[in-house]
Amino acid sequence: MGTTVLLVVAAAVTALVVLQRRARRRDAAERMRLFARVVPLLDGARRHGDGVDGHPVLTGRLDGRPVTLRPILDSVALRKLPVLWVEVVLHRPLDVGGTLNVLLRPQGTEFFSPDAGFAHEIPAPPDVPRPVRISCAAPEGVPPTRVLAPAAALLADPACKELAVGRGGVRAVLRVAEAEQASYRTTRRVVFDRPRLDPQVLAEAVAVLDAVGDAVAREEVRSS
Repeated sequence: MGTTVLLVVAAAVTALVVLQRRARRRDAAERMRLFARVVPLLDGARRHGDGVDGHPVLTGRLDGRPVTLRPILDSVALRKLPVLWVEVVLHRPLDVGGTLNVLLRPQGTEFFSPDAGFAHEIPAPPDVPRPVRISCAAPEGVPPTRVLAPAAALLADPACKELAVGRGGVRAVLRVAEAEQASYRTTRRVVFDRPRLDPQVLAEAVAVLDAVGDAVAREEVRSS
């Protein structure tokens, strides 16, 4: 009788292990599809397997502009469901002395933001939604907040969490998905329902970032 019980338990454990491995493989394959819809937009698109939680990092060129798309898994905030963000970086050299950072709806848990290290706060323009914290390490050489004008609609979008302008270009952090409540509340397992970055959202965001970069470049010409 004891041997039979042990065999049943061993078979059950083996079945659970097999099911878990299959689930992990499915999850990994699903994460690789995060950028499936935007890959056709990018010239020279390359997925890099060094992203967060198995999600890839994607690089390429959109209308000739070099971009990097980096996933961010945010499960730090208490009493809130985890969120999958994507950091969109438009790479272009800008002649500025430091980073101007715009953090919308700050909670103090944004580990992906440089805001916590920026001691200097800048008054927000009237067209930037509140609550917001606009900050920099030091005001010298930082572009004026008027360069944010082309990003007014993007900043007003609830999916936008952050926008920053620095020497290496312009970046935005956008929400892609929120974790399924049932899985997270019961097992603390973070499950997203087939998250996909929308091609139109990406194209519009990159156009806005480029326009902000152009506004910074005009400030450079004005001050030279």
